[in-house]
Amino acid sequence: MNFALPFLASAEDYKRIELGGSYERLSPESVYGTWKTGSFSFYHKPIEGFTYSLGLSGFSRKEGEASLVWGGAYKDWTERFYTYSAVSFGTMSDYLPRYRIDQEFNIKVGRRKNLVPALGASYIRYHDIHKDLVISIGFTYYHEGWNFTYRHFINESYPGSVRSSSNLVSVGFGREKSSWTYVDLSFGKQAYLASYLASPEEVRQRSFYIAFKHRRWITKDFGVFADISYLKLNKGYEKYGVGLGAFKEF
Repeated sequence: MNFALPFLASAEDYKRIELGGSYERLSPESVYGTWKTGSFSFYHKPIEGFTYSLGLSGFSRKEGEASLVWGGAYKDWTERFYTYSAVSFGTMSDYLPRYRIDQEFNIKVGRRKNLVPALGASYIRYHDIHKDLVISIGFTYYHEGWNFTYRHFINESYPGSVRSSSNLVSVGFGREKSSWTYVDLSFGKQAYLASYLASPEEVRQRSFYIAFKHRRWITKDFGVFADISYLKLNKGYEKYGVGLGAFKEF
């Protein structure tokens, strides 16, 4: 789920397009290979208080190639309450969802409205018999160019009603038309019922993820972004990733 877009301009009729790509190396490489992704995104704020986005991503992995199309929207309902809604569809593959639906509710509290508690839910349906229901709760705090986000996720995986949880901590700093830098940290468990086994059994794996992301404006309406990331899946694999891209504003 995409939680915040602090780099969206406040002016009405704002548009932005982004082109990006990533390369991820997995270890052991002989088992998992490398993952390559290319993406296109479009953001538009036609009126004050409403922003929608559309995107298309292509994936190349050892398991095969696949594509994902998605759309989302932020909507301010009052001065203190706004929502984020999104839906995505993936082509037939072992690693993309058949479809995914996300909904998040946010309330600005305090005199400066800079503390934003959030409650979210996601429903993910895969191309096989598996599906996930994810509930998230947390907050974002904004202060003088800094923002701090915490989310706790509770995941119910079906079949088997296998429950797991994870946490996300994100710290960002910067300002519009200059640069934004983020550090994201995620940790917890992944759990599901391995129904492909002759005798289905519950699988639980601890995970640790860290990413550094940077976005910089080179001119008033053009810039670049980059990220590096690391993921450790216990009893699974390690993944090292790098991403690069550019954006243009109108």
